[in-house]
Amino acid sequence: MFVVKNAWSTLKRHPWRTTLTCIVTLIITTTTVFSTAVVEAADNASGSEYQALKPVVALHRTAATEAKRDGADPDWTKNYLTWTDYTNYATAAQQANLQFSYTLTISMPARQTDKFKAIAGTADQSADKTGGEFTLTGFYTQGAQDSNPAGAITIVDGKALNYDSSNTATDEVLISKAIADANNLKVGDSITVANPTNADTTYTFKIQGIYTYNDTAASGEGSDAKLAKDNRDNAIYMTYTAFAGSNLDTSDGTGWSIPDLDIQFTLNSAADYDTFVKAVEDAKLPDTYEIVSSTLTDYKASIAPLESLANGMRIARIVVLVLGGLALLALVIVSMRHRTSELGTALTVGVTRGRMGRQFMLEVLIPTFLGFLLGMLVAGFATNPLAKALVNHDAPVSFGLLLHVFWYALATYVVLSCIVVGRAAAFRTTTLFAPREYASALLENTDDDATTGDSASTSVDTSAEDSGTTVDTENSDSNVESTDATVAHDSEEA
Repeated sequence: MFVVKNAWSTLKRHPWRTTLTCIVTLIITTTTVFSTAVVEAADNASGSEYQALKPVVALHRTAATEAKRDGADPDWTKNYLTWTDYTNYATAAQQANLQFSYTLTISMPARQTDKFKAIAGTADQSADKTGGEFTLTGFYTQGAQDSNPAGAITIVDGKALNYDSSNTATDEVLISKAIADANNLKVGDSITVANPTNADTTYTFKIQGIYTYNDTAASGEGSDAKLAKDNRDNAIYMTYTAFAGSNLDTSDGTGWSIPDLDIQFTLNSAADYDTFVKAVEDAKLPDTYEIVSSTLTDYKASIAPLESLANGMRIARIVVLVLGGLALLALVIVSMRHRTSELGTALTVGVTRGRMGRQFMLEVLIPTFLGFLLGMLVAGFATNPLAKALVNHDAPVSFGLLLHVFWYALATYVVLSCIVVGRAAAFRTTTLFAPREYASALLENTDDDATTGDSASTSVDTSAEDSGTTVDTENSDSNVESTDATVAHDSEEA
């Protein structure tokens, strides 16, 4: 109890120093936990979580190629990839020991008919040049529909497309609500469109559902589209079974009757992406095409804010640890100044150095432990919500992380304890009985202690008495010499 009582009394006598020590420890702990959690989350996101992705990879025309697109030029279809091209690329990927699955989207323009009209474009041209006012789009799977370049859709009336392999229907389609309203159509009605290169060849479909888009149209793909077929509301969606069953997927078409085939490959991991890219490029992918993965691109964009925050936290953690550590060291050193009188008195009355060392250790432990505990609680509960608010990404605080921080805190406490214990162990009792000059210098830097003061006064008085004795002796000798000289002078005169 002696140790605890004295340590607590010392801390209460210096409230500002005690509070400051607690606050510094709190800041160090909170910052360390938060920054470490963010860094770990960023490392996981760009490491194991990234590699666990199953990227969907597509071969798309480059932006420069798309910029040259002329929707009124039938020769533009020469830029399309064919089934033969895709077979070549798939074979190259298999030879590179890659495993993958695939889906596809296929599209072709179609002409409007007298009873089924499209929404006009802002600068429409003849269907003989454009291939028509509608766009027929077939999806092989639900995944292909979800990756629809025009945007995700929601069925507002009727039923969604059925991609089950047992579905052999070739006439079920979806039309937009805008087209349904413009043509006064409802679910179950039939629509007819014509072939892009031969107006006499027509295709009749039954409306299975009516859709709307979930987002706003990109520039040139909505009501501002120059050509009607580029307005996404003029898209007619169907399964690939219906598309192929209507003889639209043909290899002997010309001009706009050549379908635009887009096959998407799903790889087993992100690590396979680079291998796939090299294999396809070696298989002579045209310069007008590039290999893209919306899966990887979107994921990297989503974790970019987290990685940016993690980079900042790496620096902040170092700065806080260095400055905070120096601050704690300075506070401990200051707490050990002016303790000579206390140590001397304690040792004089029989208190051991070990007990004084334990007292000093408690003086360090109590405020630092309190700050550490509060810091762990604050960071433990606030880190993930704060990260979510800042970068919209989770940064969980795991038990392993807290244990890691605990060991660092313990190591810091051991270092500080060694400093204060060393102060007690290195104290020299001889300083209590030092000469006047040394004692005076010590007294200027020590606390006002009655016992030590009496001892010092005694030492000073003794020194003064010794000095006075010396002076008196010297004066006595001088007087004797003077007397002898006087006697000698008188004898000579006689």
